Amino acid sequence: MKNPLAVMFAIAASTMLAACLPKPAETPPAVRPVKSMVVAAEPIDRVSQYAGEVQARHEITLAFRVSGKVIERSAEVGQQVEPGDVLMQLDAGDLALNEEALRAQLIAAQADRNQAHAKYDRAKALLGRNLISRNDYDTLKGAYETAEARVQQAESQLSGGARQTGYTQLQSDQAGVITAVQAEVGQVVTAGQPVLNLALPGEKEVEISVPENRHDELRVGDKVQISLWSAPGQTYQGQVREIAPLADPLTRTYAAKVTFVDADSAVKLGMTASVRASRRLALPAIRLPLTALIEQDGQPAVWVVDPQSLKVFRRRIELGPFHENQVTIARGLAPGERVVTAGTHKLYPEQQVRLLDGTL
Repeated sequence: MKNPLAVMFAIAASTMLAACLPKPAETPPAVRPVKSMVVAAEPIDRVSQYAGEVQARHEITLAFRVSGKVIERSAEVGQQVEPGDVLMQLDAGDLALNEEALRAQLIAAQADRNQAHAKYDRAKALLGRNLISRNDYDTLKGAYETAEARVQQAESQLSGGARQTGYTQLQSDQAGVITAVQAEVGQVVTAGQPVLNLALPGEKEVEISVPENRHDELRVGDKVQISLWSAPGQTYQGQVREIAPLADPLTRTYAAKVTFVDADSAVKLGMTASVRASRRLALPAIRLPLTALIEQDGQPAVWVVDPQSLKVFRRRIELGPFHENQVTIARGLAPGERVVTAGTHKLYPEQQVRLLDGTL
């Protein structure tokens, strides 16, 4: 068993020895290297981008003027047509029979007229010799004029019937490209029912949809840039031609049409296009990269660098519109202040930082 006095002496000796040893030096706080920038109010261009499809500026719908059953279709989507080309044919059987009936009526009316004319000529000769009464003469004259009017009526009806028969052929009266086929062989169509869509040559445009909350981003006459998915790197100049005054009831978007200013042969109907519009904001604003943003109590904030001590302090801010990988600052910063833009997640309040070379 150890001597209690010896244990107490050993403890006292170790305590005195520890008191004589030098105290360890305190570890200095870490200095974090950060990237930063001095903010400044500058003109801001608000950039918007929309997806759309290349269309012909002028596109018409073709339809038959009469009803009937489609018996032939020679038009295909994408087909180039010229004036006079027959695109569809209806069964003309009933209309052809009606035309023949009208022609028979005309022949009968002509025969009646010829007979009435012969009687009228004889009456004129007899009247000159006083061999017929004036009343009988007037009766024969009236019969002839009535017969002549019936001939004219029959001719007009036959002409209309012949035109109706001709309407069973759907012909193109303009050059263009078929963009849609809405009727097939065997289908019964009514007069005026759309059966084909024809895009006319000339100007091309892109139709886009603008959401309600971005309706003020575009105005008629604005200059824009158009790019095609099929031709990356190629940019075309465009101009906003039309913006619908009412939103679509289903999508709640406004249809806008952008005309190509310098379209070439590479621009084809139906291609996917992207429209890029830029508008300068009315007042200059401070703009920061998204990497500068942090969060404080659920609110956006940034680290502001004190120019004298190079220590950082958290500052709440209010955000404005976003632009790609940047955001405008509505309130909370003043021009000339330095803000940390990279390395924000490793900082704490009043931590001293070192500005990396190349920071603004």
